[in-house]
Amino acid sequence: MESAASSTVRSGLRIILPLTLSALLGACVTVAPHTPKLNTAPAQTWFYLLDIEPALPASEVRVEALYVPSKPECPLRQVGTDVPLEPQGLNYRMTVYLDRFDDPLCGWRFNQLWVGLNEESGYATRFSVVPGGGDQTRWCRLNPRHGVCMLREQDVLDYKVPGTVHRVRLMQQ
Repeated sequence: MESAASSTVRSGLRIILPLTLSALLGACVTVAPHTPKLNTAPAQTWFYLLDIEPALPASEVRVEALYVPSKPECPLRQVGTDVPLEPQGLNYRMTVYLDRFDDPLCGWRFNQLWVGLNEESGYATRFSVVPGGGDQTRWCRLNPRHGVCMLREQDVLDYKVPGTVHRVRLMQQ
């Protein structure tokens, strides 16, 4: 028959051994963080006009440009930068830098624009568009719990969630 002390020691080893191995293995696979190097003088630009009807204040709109690496050895899969909104009447003008990063390790390229609406929900009413896809229109229903954006107005009207509907047009200039 086993003593209580030896049973306690064996139980303790069952807990300590996996924790120690997990810490050691975790140290072996830790990758040094990589910060993409910003291009200090980006020159390749695309301009967009964002039209929202009914209009929303800039505080209710967030736009982010997403970039993906062109080189497989890059330790990151994507990075994003906020795109400042420049009021132009009831619309917003945006400048997206295609050469935003000067990072030879990754060779970043512009991949998509992410448009988020409704600050209260953390900009959860959102959609994205790929570059060069022409003018885009989405119909978005703002709701703090479950906002939605769709391609067709009727689809968003049929979606039985309360909230105001906005037509959002993104036009490349």
